[in-house]
Amino acid sequence: MPVLIILAIVVALALGVLLNPLPKPAELAVLDRPATAADTLPEGVAPVPNGEHTLRLVADADDIRYFVSRNAEGTTSCLTVYPDKHPMQWVAGCGTGGNSDQEITRIGSNGIVTAVLVPDGYNTSELEQGGFKKVHDNVYAARTPRVPGSF
Repeated sequence: MPVLIILAIVVALALGVLLNPLPKPAELAVLDRPATAADTLPEGVAPVPNGEHTLRLVADADDIRYFVSRNAEGTTSCLTVYPDKHPMQWVAGCGTGGNSDQEITRIGSNGIVTAVLVPDGYNTSELEQGGFKKVHDNVYAARTPRVPGSF
């Protein structure tokens, strides 16, 4: 009798997994393209994540460069924002981006831009309603009015 109970539990768990599949992992197809000379961070900008990683320049919009990177294991993805007119205000942030329906990371450079890294296939309607503009399929940005200390 205990064998039947254990078998019934195993079958129920297996059906639960089949009927409720895990979310699709976050993907960034842009990292699959071959690297070019432009896919190099400006001098003085620390690469993220630490260790071996893939890095691509994905957009250059309004004097701001957006770089996307991922560690070799594919577990951490990062966004680096480099404002050419304010190079000391570059920012970077990383996230695990566990599945395709979650933002990977959201970062901001005070007075310049807030940017969001999203996986392929992400529903961006809420970002767009919130004032974010597409600068790349995986990057949405919202400009802020001014750099602190400037006129």
